[in-house]
Amino acid sequence: MLMHRNDHALDTLARLGTAYTHYRLVLSIVLSCIFVLALGRETNFASITSVYIWGSLGYILCCALQLVFFLRFQYYLTTQLFLYLVFDVAYITLLLVLGFGPNVAIVLLYMVVVLAATLLITSRQALFITLLNIIIVVYQQFFLTLFADERVSFYGNSAVITLIFISTYLLGQMAIRRMKAVEHLAHHQSQAILELQSVNQNIVEQLATGCIVINQDGYLVAINQAARQLLNWQRSSPHHDVQMYSSTASDEEYLQTQHPDLYEQLRHHQCNADQDRFYYNVAQYNFHQRIVVTYQPLSSVQHGLTLISLESLQHINQQAQRLKLAALGQLSASIAHEIRNPLAAIAQANALLLADENPDQAPLTQIIAKQCTRINRIIEDTLNMSRQPRTQPQLIDLSTWIVQFVTEDLSDQAHFIQYYLQDKVQIWFDPQQLRQVLTNLIRNAIRHGHAAHPDSLVHLCAYQVQDQVYIDVIDEGGGVPLNERERLFSPFFSTSIDGTGLGLYLSKTFCEANQAILRYIAQPQGSCFRIECSLLHEPLSELAHEMSAIL
Repeated sequence: MLMHRNDHALDTLARLGTAYTHYRLVLSIVLSCIFVLALGRETNFASITSVYIWGSLGYILCCALQLVFFLRFQYYLTTQLFLYLVFDVAYITLLLVLGFGPNVAIVLLYMVVVLAATLLITSRQALFITLLNIIIVVYQQFFLTLFADERVSFYGNSAVITLIFISTYLLGQMAIRRMKAVEHLAHHQSQAILELQSVNQNIVEQLATGCIVINQDGYLVAINQAARQLLNWQRSSPHHDVQMYSSTASDEEYLQTQHPDLYEQLRHHQCNADQDRFYYNVAQYNFHQRIVVTYQPLSSVQHGLTLISLESLQHINQQAQRLKLAALGQLSASIAHEIRNPLAAIAQANALLLADENPDQAPLTQIIAKQCTRINRIIEDTLNMSRQPRTQPQLIDLSTWIVQFVTEDLSDQAHFIQYYLQDKVQIWFDPQQLRQVLTNLIRNAIRHGHAAHPDSLVHLCAYQVQDQVYIDVIDEGGGVPLNERERLFSPFFSTSIDGTGLGLYLSKTFCEANQAILRYIAQPQGSCFRIECSLLHEPLSELAHEMSAIL
């Protein structure tokens, strides 16, 4: 903190010193011009014109050189300014000598030097300059009294001049202390504002909702990480998150350049005073992501700022899905418990009928036993759905993990699986839940593929495209009819007589809990179920835990 404070003080001294060195140069030129305009008239300088001219030219040249030196070499600023002030006193003294006595203009010039000394150099150095000015003027007065009988006038003028210089010095010291106190306070407040801005920026960066601020020209003022991911924002300046109002903005920093359709829709809604919410489609690799855009004007009238909030419609649907899952989990668990007791009584009664060995009742009792077993399996799946443990994502290397998974969990079906695994492909996923998802998808693929073509293969692919990882399970069956595709992932929907209708539903739920997407991809022949995972960052564990807790 002390280092920052010293740097700030040096910066202030450099700015004030630059202003004063410019003033010296302008003063020297103005005084020379005044003397040139006074030539030919009766002045106090008529007898020593050449001395004044050469002195003025020398002072102008020295001021110019000193200005350049001060601007180029920002070292020992206090010492430089002290020497410049002493040089100014010497030049003003030359004017005093050539003018044969002090006058109001000379005294004002001395006062400017004294005031500048209090602002630019230390208090001791400023006191030295003040006393030097007093001594020079008083001795000049004393020298004049040797040639004229003006003793009383000498004492009066000397006292007044001394009082003026001392007062100027004291007032300057008071002003500089007050100015330093105010500057110190302003510096602390600016630091607090910067820290608060940094904290706010970090908070905005952690939001799952994308946030963009643009001005009335569409120039990007601020953007967070979520908005960059949702819009695939491309720009050349990676440190743009806190930058404000640049006069030399590139095309990458304008909304109408990056997303002209979004900018046109925004302006259309603003001009027509429509609702402050609309939808926008963004191309995400091989599909379009639908985004809910909400906008509102900010309080800054001068720049016409607009805050744009972006949220993935898929994320909103996931939140709604979590609410439905919570209700479904509680309802299904309670129903399953209620059904289990009468089902057990039915199964027990059926077992007693089987013991009678009545050939006429055997087919009926077998049907009852089979359906009781199926109902019990549905109940078990439903209860397992509501008892899922917390999701614990881990970094999984698919190229080795999938081979090990098939060997351990699908050894009886391994000869029907053909691999297409890209090297060094990694995702964040709960390993146990990924096992359940792939087991369900692969066994479904083998069953449907063999129904159309016995001994057909299942193609298991894992590959990466930019920041997305895809896991494809492709069979060689007849595919899913068009009228059934919308209900594929609905609970208790099954195209198989023996199916419970919870396999794909649970698989999709597990994928969403790990921030992945399970899709059905239509194929010219067969079916493809694709798991899409993002490589941008590690999944948010809190969201995953909350999702699995609801399940």
